[in-house]
Amino acid sequence: MTDLVFDSSALISLATNSLLPKLEELKSKFNGKFLITESVKKEILDHPLHSNKFKFEAIMISNLLQQNILKLFTNLNMEKKSMRLLDLCNNIFIARGNPVKILDRAEVEALVLSITSNAVYAVDERTIRLLVEDPRKLSQLLERKFDTKIIIDQKNLAAFKSEIKDVQIIRSAELMAVAFELGLFKEYETKYLENPRREILEGILWGLRLRGCAISTEEIYDIIKLEGV
Repeated sequence: MTDLVFDSSALISLATNSLLPKLEELKSKFNGKFLITESVKKEILDHPLHSNKFKFEAIMISNLLQQNILKLFTNLNMEKKSMRLLDLCNNIFIARGNPVKILDRAEVEALVLSITSNAVYAVDERTIRLLVEDPRKLSQLLERKFDTKIIIDQKNLAAFKSEIKDVQIIRSAELMAVAFELGLFKEYETKYLENPRREILEGILWGLRLRGCAISTEEIYDIIKLEGV
């Protein structure tokens, strides 16, 4: 498995579903590194530690950093490219003559690290995933959100696509499906479940959907079908 770069959204989904321990188990199965950027660290660790909401989730994430399950990547040379790409992303979609701000620094910084490290980008937030995979669909969602026509700046979109190249994206749902395939949830297969493997996988995927992961009902059942349970 290649390296994984985590955005805040994927780690938050895993934390709020009590799935962070599975990262440690996954890490033991692969040679790749699990990386976060400084901006992501601020969002999921530094800020929550000084508030009551998500404080314990932040403590659990700090433990993963302490154990080197997650590694903090620091490289000042990445800042210039991140800010340039952030500006580009936030000038692709135009509403009523004004650019629509769609991304923040942490998301783009993690994307840039994924590109420069040839790593897989783990992100649950729908906007950045659609910008990479289906910008036309994203424009349609923005039109519904703002109830106005969205114009796509094709020059900026082309420049963005040339920067991201062939970056691969995975959500927490697919990552936990990999963990499921590896048998990392077998301890939950109890006699009280009629169809243990299917019910466990459904529980994982629906929990992630309801607590942060942008995945559709159809995609959930596609994964269940693919797993053959």
